[in-house]
Amino acid sequence: MATANSNQQIKTPQLDADVEAAMIARIESGELIENVEDMSPGYKEALKQVIHIAAISEVTVLTWGHTAYDSAPDIGAKIAVCATIQDEVGHAHQQGLLAERFGVDIHHGTFVDSIDKIFTWPIMEFPIRNYVEFVVMQCLLDRAGLHWTKDIELHSSFAPYRRTLRKVNFEEGFHMRHGAHWTEFYWNNSEETKQAVQDAFDWLFPHGVMWFGKPDDLKSRPAMLQYRIRKWTNDFMREKWLQSACAFAAKHDIKVPAHYDEEQKKYVLDMPYPRLYKRDYTWTRGRHQHRRREGAETPICTSKHPRRSSTARRDCGIIGMRGTPPSTEACDATDRKAQTSRGNAGPPEEAAAHPPVAAAPREVWES
Repeated sequence: MATANSNQQIKTPQLDADVEAAMIARIESGELIENVEDMSPGYKEALKQVIHIAAISEVTVLTWGHTAYDSAPDIGAKIAVCATIQDEVGHAHQQGLLAERFGVDIHHGTFVDSIDKIFTWPIMEFPIRNYVEFVVMQCLLDRAGLHWTKDIELHSSFAPYRRTLRKVNFEEGFHMRHGAHWTEFYWNNSEETKQAVQDAFDWLFPHGVMWFGKPDDLKSRPAMLQYRIRKWTNDFMREKWLQSACAFAAKHDIKVPAHYDEEQKKYVLDMPYPRLYKRDYTWTRGRHQHRRREGAETPICTSKHPRRSSTARRDCGIIGMRGTPPSTEACDATDRKAQTSRGNAGPPEEAAAHPPVAAAPREVWES
C-alpha cells in the first residue's frame, strides 16, 4: 500500500522566499538531492511530512491485512496473506529508515503514540470480510497504491526516496498481479464466488477512486509538486488508475460505476465524488456536499461522524476529503468499542459476510 493523507494540523516553519526559490530552481534543473543537509527548510519539511505519513501508513496496513487470514480457504491462501503482510513490514521499515533521517521517531509513532493520532485510508476502518475481498482489494487498491509509489520512483527529486521505492514497487506489482489472477479465478469458479467478486467490487471500487485524495482544484498543499517530491497530480493518477481498473473489469464483464465514452475514447465515472460510506459496507447515493470553514486551508466534512482513526469504524464517514476530528459522544463511544475489539477479523454484526469460498487450485499464479 502507499501513502495516506493525514488529518493532523501540520506546522510549517517560516520560510525565506529566496532560499526556497533557489532550491526549487536546482530541482527544476534536474538535480537529484542526496543529503538532508543540502535541503532548504521548506523542502526538508515537505519531505519529512510525506515520508513520515507513508511509513506509518504502511504499519497500519499490517493489522488490516491480518483480518483476511482466518477466511483464507487453504494453506496457500494463508501464505499469500502472510507474504503480503511481510512485504508491508519491509515497506514500513525502509520508509521508516528514511523518515529517521529527518528526525522522526518511527518506533515511538508505531508502538507508543495513541491510535487517535494515526490517520490512514478509510477502507482500513473495516475488517476484510473474506478471502475473495482480499484478492479484489489487491487487484484494485494495490493497483492504486502502485501509481503513487511508481510516480515517486520515477520522478522524485530526493534520490534515496527513488531507490527505496524501487524495491517497494516490485512487491506492489506482485500484489496487484496476484490479486488480479485470483479475482479472475473466483469470477469464473462458481456463481457463488462470482457474486462475491461483484460484491467486493461494489464496495472497493469507490475506495480506489478516492485513494488519490482531493481533486486538484481543492488541494491546499502544493509543496509536493513544487519541490518535485512527486510529479503526477491527484487527478492524473486517479485517471490512470481508472483506465487500468475499468479495462480489467470490462475484460471479465464485472460491473463498475463507469462506462466507456466513445467520443473521449476512455472510461468515465458514473459515480458521485466525493461521497459517503456507511458502516454496513455500503455507499450513499448522492455527492457529498462540503463547505469551507472560515480561515481553514482545506474543506471539512459536514457528515455527523467523520473518520478519526484507522480502527474506528464510523456509522457514516467521508472519502475524498480531509475531515476534522469528531468530538461527539457517539464517535467517542465508537472509538472505545473499536479499540476493545481490535483484532477481531469478523465484520460488524449488521454486515452480512459472504459464505466460505472454494479452495483455490494449486497452479502457480502469474508473475
